Amino acid sequence: MNKQETIKDKYHILNVLTLACILIATFFLPLKTSLSNFGLIGLVITTFIAFGVSGFQKKGKLSFFLLFSPMVFFLPLIWGWIYSPIQPEAFKEISKYVFLGLVPLLLFRKDIQATTFRKYASMGLLTGAVLSAVILITINLYNYSKTDLQLHWLLNNDFTGINFVEPFSGMHTIYMGIYYVMAVAILLFGNLKLRILWRVLIFTILVLGIIFIASRISYFITVLLIGLYLIHNLSFKIFSIIATITIIIGVLSFSFLKQTYIYKKTVEGTEWELRDNIGTYNTDNTFKVDSRYSRWKVALEAIKEKPILGFGGGTENEILLEKYKTNKMQNSINREYNAHNQFLGATLRFGIFSFLLMLVYFVRNSITAFKYQNLLFLSFLTILFWSFMIENVLDRNMGINFVALFGTLFYAEFLAKESKLENDELAQ
Repeated sequence: MNKQETIKDKYHILNVLTLACILIATFFLPLKTSLSNFGLIGLVITTFIAFGVSGFQKKGKLSFFLLFSPMVFFLPLIWGWIYSPIQPEAFKEISKYVFLGLVPLLLFRKDIQATTFRKYASMGLLTGAVLSAVILITINLYNYSKTDLQLHWLLNNDFTGINFVEPFSGMHTIYMGIYYVMAVAILLFGNLKLRILWRVLIFTILVLGIIFIASRISYFITVLLIGLYLIHNLSFKIFSIIATITIIIGVLSFSFLKQTYIYKKTVEGTEWELRDNIGTYNTDNTFKVDSRYSRWKVALEAIKEKPILGFGGGTENEILLEKYKTNKMQNSINREYNAHNQFLGATLRFGIFSFLLMLVYFVRNSITAFKYQNLLFLSFLTILFWSFMIENVLDRNMGINFVALFGTLFYAEFLAKESKLENDELAQ
């Protein structure tokens, strides 16, 4: 075997290992976060080996890489650590977020194409999401079958939300909702070669999973994405017919839905969350809680004290805890709640510059998605933006892994499109 063939074999092995790691990382997102971590660790290791074997290939502008890839969520942790009053906590935060800084380095490899990245990442998440949904729905229906409850009880607290995802220990409904909605987006906009019967079956399974998760933001985003798909693919006449039929079905089933916990949580619970409720009953009358709006107000009060640079890395919970005590928010104190808003949480720690960076990320990438008619990218940004509005998504590995992988994927597609445009212009 000559030297050229040896190098070619090394490329091939690295390529296979990398794609396997991408598949593992995405497949296990809705199943087991720790196993997804192994996939990302393998992805980072193979990336550094690839740099050693074939070198480092600069792609695009460095400023674009820092602003429009997942690096934008990692950079504030560096400056926040420098002036943090609790540097050990700030360093722990950096360690937790590290995949947001390491996974994007994949973009500088010579051996992984954006289309291949998308194929394996999409395949992994879609398969993992469908498998987890089938498992959870089966368990749910089995548990319901052992009762003599009426049908509407299947959409009540015992069979939805936290109780639905409980078989997957440690899983949170917000994150599972993100994975399922992203899987729906992949099915709708991912250009998959699937027969219509399989598409309908997979769509039904995922939507059922989303219903049982009982995450209001997942409902909202799912409706947005389905609406986008119908508007993009159907004539106005057919879209109007489908919208009319949907409204009629909704009206006819309203009396049934009104009996369910899902309805109460979605309608009454949302109204309660968006008001300044401290120590009051939500949809669950077993104990008193604090609304998201009340925590957002507290976070804003804290931000006003240090708006430019913030309080520093690792300080969010400590600062908010003091504010909760001042406002007698006992439930938030007991549960050590964060701001439940990624934008507010980041601004509190790293200042207004962090908020502006995130704003630039969403605005510029949305423009890019529209420019290239990349509806899957637009779906990802929609999922991320609205999830950021109601949750500190990046405070857990479940969110970090998702953003690191798919944020890197869509920036890779942006680079590929830009490169193609440049080549086309040079050829003319």
